[in-house]
Formats: sequence, structure tokens, C-alpha cells
Amino acid sequence: MKKFLSIAIIVILIAIISSPTTYIGVCFDAITVWATVLLPSLLPFFIFTKLLTSLGYVKNISNYFGKLMYKTYNTPPISSYAFVMSILTGYPVGSKLISDLYENKMLSKDDAKKCIAFTSNSGPMFILGSVGVGMLLSAQAGYILYASHILGALLNGLLYRGKKSQNITLPYEIKDMKSDATLSSCVMDSIFSVLLIGGIVAIAFILIEILNILNVFYPIVTLLNYIGIDKGVSSAVLNGMLEITKGCIDISSLSLSLYAKTVLCSAIISFGGISTAMQSMAFLKDITGYGYFIKQKMTHMIFSCIICAILAIALI
Repeated sequence: MKKFLSIAIIVILIAIISSPTTYIGVCFDAITVWATVLLPSLLPFFIFTKLLTSLGYVKNISNYFGKLMYKTYNTPPISSYAFVMSILTGYPVGSKLISDLYENKMLSKDDAKKCIAFTSNSGPMFILGSVGVGMLLSAQAGYILYASHILGALLNGLLYRGKKSQNITLPYEIKDMKSDATLSSCVMDSIFSVLLIGGIVAIAFILIEILNILNVFYPIVTLLNYIGIDKGVSSAVLNGMLEITKGCIDISSLSLSLYAKTVLCSAIISFGGISTAMQSMAFLKDITGYGYFIKQKMTHMIFSCIICAILAIALI
């Protein structure tokens, strides 16, 4: 594995050195997406959710939905806080909150793994604003995407609910989290997290460019075209499987119906892409591995696509 990674890194370095202007431009595009889409939508939520978690206010929020989560997903009431914040903020806030709760011993490893299935979500600012209005030019499509995404996450959680946790004694029993975290420490931690995400997005954009230049996807695109799937569609979806924003941008530029674009964007948003998986796993590395996380995101994608295909009939 190390030998393969070493060879891959050498190939990437050679590609960058052979055409520095191209990759500087690609990296600039990635930084632009990070600075205009991700930074303003994530940084405030990172800071304030970190403060809420550190101050122990999660107990108050969890009491509203704790019993529902306990009975429906076999997870501690505190999981309701991570779910609510994840659908209000977006990738990878849910994963970071699960990591914070696990580190503070408010979730066991088994509970945390179950929670990932319904707390790894995209947020309204990206789905409604960036994709719905900005890319698809339809607020209605944005609302359909957001509704199908959340409903898909809720169904996905049922798939991985498993047995009740042994460490839960009462539905409402939530321990307060003691912490000496200050505003400055929360800001510093949040800035580091957002910078980490920016670096991963830049890497994803560069990898997509290299893969396209080397025609790595050509056999897959050709095979799909042979069975009737347009090359533009398959290329856009494959790019989206790597980086969510790039995929949605590519799909929005295709000559397809709004219905088709909405369903395809639903698939990409709910899967999240390898870039989002890398962002999330930066926080979840002590809880689970890439294989389990990708499996959960694939089932989330399937649920969301089916729901979106039904709801989006209103767009026809």
C-alpha cells in the first residue's frame, strides 16, 4: 500500500511540474470555491457549535429530541444535537460534532458509528443557495434536494441502528460536558478545521484535473456510453464522486432537463464525494475507517435519490 501511494504521489508531482500554470489555475479555482462557498458557511458554525458543545448546552438541545432518537435509532439522546446541527450546517460539521462527543466520552465508539449514518449531511446554504438557486436556477429544486437529503439521512440511520447501546440506562440521562474551553481556543480550533478542509478541497481539484488529463475515466465513460449514458453525464457524475461542488457545477452545465439535473445532484450531494469523505475522516479516524463511512454514504445516496426522483416529479 505504501509503495502504491509513493508511486501515486510521484506521478502527481511530475504532472504538477510538467504543467505548473495549469495546476496553479486549478488550485486557485479550488481556493476560490473554498473561500466563497465553504469558508463563510462553515467557520461561524464551527466556532459556535464548538462553544455550545464545550459549554455543555447540548444537554438542553438534546432533551427536545432525545427520546425520539433513543427509540428510533438506538443511540443516546445526545445524538439528536449532532443531527440537528448537521442539517443546519453541513459537511463536515456533523462528523466533527460526533468526534467531539466521542472524545468527551458522551458517545461510545459503537454509538458514534451508528450516528454517522444520519449526521453526515450537507447544509441548507449549499443545497438551497449554491446548488438550487446558484447552479440549477431553481429555488424549488433546491427545496426538493434538501428535503430528499434529510429524509434519506433519516432512513439511512434506520439501516444502521443495530441493537440498543448497553451504556444507556435512561432515555433522558445526559451527562454534562465539563470543559475549560475559551472563545479563543474555540476560534483557533475552528480555523484549523476550516483550513484543513480547504487543503483537502485543493487536493481533490488537482486529482480530478490529473485524472481527466490522463483519461483515467475514459474506459468507464466509454462503457457507460455504450449502454446509452451520455459521456458528459457520466464524466460529471464521476467528477462529483470525487468532489461534490465540482460535480454539481458540471451537472448544472449539461443539456438535461431540470428533473434529471436535480436527481443527479441529489446523488452527488448525499454521497458527498471522496473529498468530503477525506474531510469527515480527518475527524472520525479514531471511530471508524473509510470503508464503513463510504458504505454509509452510498446507502444514503440511494435513499435520497429514490425520494428525490419521486418529489422532483413536481418539476416536470
